[in-house]
Amino acid sequence: MDSVTDDRLFVAQVVAATEEQWFAPGTDGPPIETERTYQIEQLLFGAMDEDDAYRIVCDWLANDAFSDADHDGCGDSTRYFGVGIHQLEELTWMDEFLTAVHDLYGVSLPHFNMEDVDANGVPIIREKDELEVFRVRRRC
Repeated sequence: MDSVTDDRLFVAQVVAATEEQWFAPGTDGPPIETERTYQIEQLLFGAMDEDDAYRIVCDWLANDAFSDADHDGCGDSTRYFGVGIHQLEELTWMDEFLTAVHDLYGVSLPHFNMEDVDANGVPIIREKDELEVFRVRRRC
């Protein structure tokens, strides 16, 4: 593939966590209380194929691309971090995207099914072969 327009467009749904931490007065750890919430981060990006897309998202997670910390939340400290991949789907080819966004209804993005959570309400983390982009490839 010679140019970025030859890339295919993918959407990754990454499970991310926000953790509020409270510490005992005069200490910096370990926290005496934590509260964690989860959300889905949806990212649109280009890759050569399914395997390249999967590698890119795994690299983001391995390199803490979703990690941060601040003191802006309810707790003494707030941590943000990626947990894993919820879903990975292909949208279209990059060179077709500009035309597609001007279609009557634009480009449909993958949805998050509210039933795709575990018993604690946390979005499911899927293994590579469970991701939609690889399930579609097996059907072809």
